Amino acid sequence: MAKKTARQRKEESQLRAIQQATANVNRVVARSDAPAAAPSVPAGVRHTAELADEYKYVRSDLRRIALLATSIIVVLIALSFVIR
Repeated sequence: MAKKTARQRKEESQLRAIQQATANVNRVVARSDAPAAAPSVPAGVRHTAELADEYKYVRSDLRRIALLATSIIVVLIALSFVIR
């Protein structure tokens, strides 16, 4: 199978963008037909909660990095006293 050219990739990308835009428009039109319901949670709060759920692993990674950095600093300080 031959490698795709830049032009082919660009055309496929544009086609996907058009399909996505069409799907978004259809979704908005479908929602506008339905009766508008007041959101139970403000949009900003809901967005923040979604991000918190999506990036839960970041907190554990940062905690692990901090623990590792602290332990390395303690080892370096201990070695500085031993080497003298």
